[in-house]
Amino acid sequence: MLALASGGLFTGCASQDATPLANQACAHVKRALAAEHAMDSVSSHQAARLRSEALDQVRAALPLAAEAAGDDTTWQPLVATLSESNRVPLNYLLPALAAQCSVDSG
Repeated sequence: MLALASGGLFTGCASQDATPLANQACAHVKRALAAEHAMDSVSSHQAARLRSEALDQVRAALPLAAEAAGDDTTWQPLVATLSESNRVPLNYLLPALAAQCSVDSG
């Protein structure tokens, strides 16, 4: 009985540990969104740099989100979307990431 109660206690702690990690991942997503938004008003050379920066931010978010999802499965959709960054263009991923992180994209 004590082991069962302790297991529940540790599970609760693990979920709490997920939130800061998920918030860090979402901070990277927010920076990616800002870079994408800035692309609208710059030269093509600057836009390419910003596109690269946005992709770097999305990829930096992935390990943080994966660790958060290991502690709290509600973050698994975020991990799945982030992991598509090597196959799906960012302009398709960023709206979904914004929704998953509940940040304003524009």
